[in-house]
Amino acid sequence: MSEPDVLFEESGTRPWILLFGPVLAGVGIALESLAPGGASLTLWLGVGLLVLLYTLLLVRTRRRYLRVRLTASALEQGTTSLPMSQVTSVRPVDDEHHGLRVLGDGPVVPRRLAPVVLRLSDGTRAVAWARDGAGLRRALEDLLRARAAS
Repeated sequence: MSEPDVLFEESGTRPWILLFGPVLAGVGIALESLAPGGASLTLWLGVGLLVLLYTLLLVRTRRRYLRVRLTASALEQGTTSLPMSQVTSVRPVDDEHHGLRVLGDGPVVPRRLAPVVLRLSDGTRAVAWARDGAGLRRALEDLLRARAAS
């Protein structure tokens, strides 16, 4: 079975944030080695490990609940999936998305993410979201245009 073509995708977070703990430990060791008495290696390695574990949990959670993936058959937001057969149009950009059903795992559009309002086949509206809201909007509009042309 082949993987469907991905038209738009966001992972939820960038993996480079995992470097924060090891870099913090390295900088701490380097700066403290300049002080009299030398560096507390075990202390800084412990701090680096704790920060790494925390950011690992953060990255894993964000990748699970804030990922966006659009294929010809479905729009996935977090752990939920909306069949594209239910989407009839993309609404114009406005602030009138409050009170609408938000796709994904939360009751509101996640902070710092752009809303994209969709009209569904049952006549209701729902709010999709992405870091690159304009990119998701373009991908959805292109998909709906291609579907209408065929």
